This record gives sequence, structure tokens and C-alpha cells, in this order.
Amino acid sequence: MVKNIKFLTLIVILISLISCVQNREEDNYVTPYKGTWTGNYSGDQIGTLIMKVSEKGTVEVKRTSMEFQETFYTSLLGGGSGALSTMTPSASGFIVYGSLETKSGTWKMGALQGTWSVVKN
Repeated sequence: MVKNIKFLTLIVILISLISCVQNREEDNYVTPYKGTWTGNYSGDQIGTLIMKVSEKGTVEVKRTSMEFQETFYTSLLGGGSGALSTMTPSASGFIVYGSLETKSGTWKMGALQGTWSVVKN
């Protein structure tokens, strides 16, 4: 019985150590897409985009079309592909889909739609 308790204690310690190492790796992760990306969107509406990507993958998107400007937030999806998708639309309903790996994607806003492209500054 004492052997079983020692064995179980050893298993618990090993699992705890593995979990701590994994958490440290996640805490130290910095996305390779970090930085400022600028470009344009076109289609049913045209304008400019500025995407600021934080080290953890949060994305601040500023879009300007004629006199209108808005800022909204999204995040990079997992997998390291730089894929992004607005989880909730901006106040105007503007939604972006695409990838910073390809530096392009599509956008929608109600019945309006088009494409976008950016470059990293």
C-alpha cells in the first residue's frame, strides 16, 4: 500500500511539472505576426486598413473610408498561420476574414463585401 501511495505521489508530481512547463511555453509565446500592418480594402466600398498585432495575437483594426473611421478588435486564430477572423463585427458590422501569412483576405458588412491586402511595416 505504501508503494502505491509513493507511486501515485510521483505521478502527481510529474503531471504538475509537465503542466508548469507547458504553461511557461504558452506564457512566453510571441506571435511572429506582431507589429503594424497597413493596406487597403476594396470591393463594394474602398478604404484603408491599419492592423496592429500584439505579441499575444490581439489585433486592433482601424479602417477608414472617406470621412468615416472606426477601430475594432479581433485576434489571430491558433495554428500559427496568421489566420484572423472577427469574432464579433465592428459597430458598423464590418467583419474581416483572411490571413497575415498571405497578407490578404475578404471582408463583409451586411450585403457589402470585398477583399483586403496589407504589408508589414
